[in-house]
Amino acid sequence: MKSVSGVFSAVIVTTLLALSACGGSVDDEGNSKEEGPSCGLVAACGGDPTGSWTMDETCLDPSMFEDLNKGCDGEIDISGMVVSGRAEFRADNTYVTTITHQGPIKAVYPAACLAAEDIPITCAQLSVKMQRAAAGKESPLTSAECAHAGADCACTFVFGRITTPSTGTWSVSGSILTLEPEGAEPEENPFCAQGSSFTRGFPVSAGGDASGPIRHYMRFTKE
Repeated sequence: MKSVSGVFSAVIVTTLLALSACGGSVDDEGNSKEEGPSCGLVAACGGDPTGSWTMDETCLDPSMFEDLNKGCDGEIDISGMVVSGRAEFRADNTYVTTITHQGPIKAVYPAACLAAEDIPITCAQLSVKMQRAAAGKESPLTSAECAHAGADCACTFVFGRITTPSTGTWSVSGSILTLEPEGAEPEENPFCAQGSSFTRGFPVSAGGDASGPIRHYMRFTKE
């Protein structure tokens, strides 16, 4: 059974995933917004990503969150998170990307999941803890609140507008795009660039199949 620290960790990990992408369609302002329960599979075809691109679709499959809920049947909803972005891959093998996200993440936790150092806490106590976290000087949250939903505890964490830039160098090997961000570890992304469409998958995890279909992705259109 996960303790409340495990619950907090799940929210944090979910947030980090949301920083990269979450969504399925574009809203009235051209921002990507998630809808639908799963992503379609996209072939990692390789190609040439050189050019300037605007994000118009992103998708996270629910399977990404299976590990977060082991030992706790919590539900995490990122459908309210709005993401927009742009990427520029230059001919000199340097790149610049900018991803912006904001909006709510909702989580519903069974009472059995709520514990601090194995000591049970109430939903109201969890709400106080999260409100204090949201009020922190470095917190990305604008608000956080939990309330009873039957026997469960339903929480809403609202994130302010956060823009994450990245610069570095890029290279391609087959259907793998390798990004080497300045001051960070390299990451490998399965990708497919065809004509005016560029689909960038999430970094391949250790032991992952880089040649397999892309399940979680960001899709861009050439400017």
